[in-house]
Amino acid sequence: MEEETNMSPATASQHELREQLGARPLMLFDGQCGLCHNAVQWVIRRDADDLFRFAPQDSTVAAEILQRHGIDRDAMLKSNSVYMVLDAGTVRERLLTQSDVTVNILTQLGGRWRFLGYLLRVVPSFLRNAAYRIFARNRYRLAARYNVCPVPAKANQKKFIS
Repeated sequence: MEEETNMSPATASQHELREQLGARPLMLFDGQCGLCHNAVQWVIRRDADDLFRFAPQDSTVAAEILQRHGIDRDAMLKSNSVYMVLDAGTVRERLLTQSDVTVNILTQLGGRWRFLGYLLRVVPSFLRNAAYRIFARNRYRLAARYNVCPVPAKANQKKFIS
């Protein structure tokens, strides 16, 4: 499920975001979800080429991006979705949701992960997203829930945007 935006000229915060990210995708995740935290750590361990950046969904940067795409906080919480921003802060900014985020991560990680991403891409998105929604609805039962987003290890702090 991919959303596009018709953005007006870039604001100062969009320029700053572009500077921080370069061309890297930005994953917006539920910072209180243990399963989401583990997924972010999984990506970081496999991200040998330093391709990805991360921000909790309750951060200011996430709020600005989601607002540009017409997604309010209640809708975000109700959807239980992870988001990935491509070309952040540009007129080409795109927002990926649900299983499209997973497919994008896997294909960009390369190697056997790219192959798995291509296999998942063949599955119709309505089926992938249905499976994603079932998994996401049960994420707090599958892993811990944090009161606040865990602080990343010092070695990985540069990967997080706030």
